[in-house]
Amino acid sequence: MHLQKNKQVKIVQVGAGNVASHLSKALHSAGFDVVQIVANTKINAQKLSALVNASYTNSVSQINQSAQLYIISVPDSAIPSVISQLPRLNGIVVHTSGSTSIEVLRQVSDNYGVFYPFQTFSKTRLLSLRDVPVCLEASSNAVIDILSEIATSIGGKPIVMESEQRRWLHLSGVFSSNFVNHMLTLAQLVAEDKGFSFDLLKPLISETISKAFELAPANSQTGPAIRGDMDTIKKHVAMLSSINEEWMEVYRLLSSSIWNLENNKNQ
Repeated sequence: MHLQKNKQVKIVQVGAGNVASHLSKALHSAGFDVVQIVANTKINAQKLSALVNASYTNSVSQINQSAQLYIISVPDSAIPSVISQLPRLNGIVVHTSGSTSIEVLRQVSDNYGVFYPFQTFSKTRLLSLRDVPVCLEASSNAVIDILSEIATSIGGKPIVMESEQRRWLHLSGVFSSNFVNHMLTLAQLVAEDKGFSFDLLKPLISETISKAFELAPANSQTGPAIRGDMDTIKKHVAMLSSINEEWMEVYRLLSSSIWNLENNKNQ
């Protein structure tokens, strides 16, 4: 299969969640023929299919078996169940998971791989895939070449990466995206609880991220923890204990981690 005439490539998308929605729309916009959406929830499959002019089904047993590419974009815990229901397929079968081995796909096709766009996705937010790293792994170099062409066609930057390294990348992503967002959520909740606007924090957040990109995070840490300012830390711990014990423990753990990392670095 060659992709110079990508409109001839038929794609089946398994899943209709955040990743599936963005990928399907990006592929459709790039000229690929998304022929079918397969999802557990009929209404989600129907909505996504309407956006990409595809058929839909909520039964894996009814999957279109004449496609050239099958993309499984479901929660990691659901991947084994989906694979167990798939027939042996002639096309390329990939999953989009950061933490799941490529080997789980061996039983469904001779040609299989991983197509992992390293980005955070939400259905309600428009997102360009331009320059987004797309981590690839495949059963052969020929499949890598095809997946690379697809990634490039939707604006992504293909990167070949084996399963073990991809697992660590995914873990790093949890720290840099999911945990950072949770910290912002806690900041917002404190602001709401104490009657000031979260908007006051936005210039600080913006500068923190910009500085981390420019100087590297390890070189741009500030605050009471890195200074060893125990008086301020104790005051903050007491303040948090008055509104939420769990938030207090998060504060204490992070402060300890910042202090320990800085002191170990200087030893």
